[in-house]
Amino acid sequence: MRVGMVYGPQKLGVEEVEMPSVGPRDVLVRVKAAGICGSDLHYHRRSENPPVRRRAGGHELSGEVVEVGAEVAHVSPGDRIGIEPLAGCGSCRFCRAGNYHLCHSLTHPGGGFGEYTVADAENIFKLPDSISDEAASILDCIAVGVHAVQRAKTEATDTAVVLGDAAIGISTMQVAKANGARRVGIIGHHDAALEIARSVGADFAINSKNESAVEAVMDYTNSDGADVIYESVGGNSTSLTEATQMVRPGGIITVIGSFTSTPPIDLRRLLRYEADVRFAWSYAMWDGIPEFQISIDMLADGRVNSEAMITHRYPLDQIQQAFDAALDKYASGAVKVLVIP
Repeated sequence: MRVGMVYGPQKLGVEEVEMPSVGPRDVLVRVKAAGICGSDLHYHRRSENPPVRRRAGGHELSGEVVEVGAEVAHVSPGDRIGIEPLAGCGSCRFCRAGNYHLCHSLTHPGGGFGEYTVADAENIFKLPDSISDEAASILDCIAVGVHAVQRAKTEATDTAVVLGDAAIGISTMQVAKANGARRVGIIGHHDAALEIARSVGADFAINSKNESAVEAVMDYTNSDGADVIYESVGGNSTSLTEATQMVRPGGIITVIGSFTSTPPIDLRRLLRYEADVRFAWSYAMWDGIPEFQISIDMLADGRVNSEAMITHRYPLDQIQQAFDAALDKYASGAVKVLVIP
């Protein structure tokens, strides 16, 4: 079978490798579509040496069951499935409580950037016919939004603001609105992505390269500030600083983005406002129900639209071009880029 390989910073290709073996609790999957996540791009954008040859990964994926292990009963060959890309140890206190995303041994199995992959049966979810393979390939992004909204406890009276116009930001915006927020806006840097956000329900969308996001939110909320803010940018951005300036007294900031440096924040303002800062790391269970399954349900009944976020599709042989498009969103206009093995 063919798989995508990384040979060094911004250098990818495709190789032939042996088919993986199937254990008793495993499922062999023919990959139908795989999304490029921001975490997939971290190594791709580095320039240091020496290069390290490795599999390209791909943890956002959907597929078709080809073979099941002897102990697998809930799926059969031919079933269309989504794969939850989280694996805890299964025995620690966090895993036993359903909080496997907090497991000290958490891993994110990939395999989407190849023709076939093997996954643990516990991570396999059957898809209804109403969800396409492409839409299902980015269920991971929606599940992150589901967990963030669960952490923030968004209510029907809330004005929520999402910082970040990538797939996770737009997913979180849709989930917050579907979960009852009165008004939901989004702030980003990319006109094409903001237009997609408007098309799937954003009540307002602000390009912070053209206007002050803080002033716009304060104007929109009659100087009160937003009830809930979802920060989905991370990196070395100033988005968390801006979040502290636009949250209302008693409001909530939920941090989704993974920061590579510590942003300056006004702790006195947060204290004076009694604003809560909460963190939303990945996803797991919500009242005993997998948040990945909740994401499937939201896609199936139309509360969330993931296909609108898919802007680019490349065959496996063009994995280099796919990563290049995902890396330079200003030039490509990409929101979510898929590799179709």
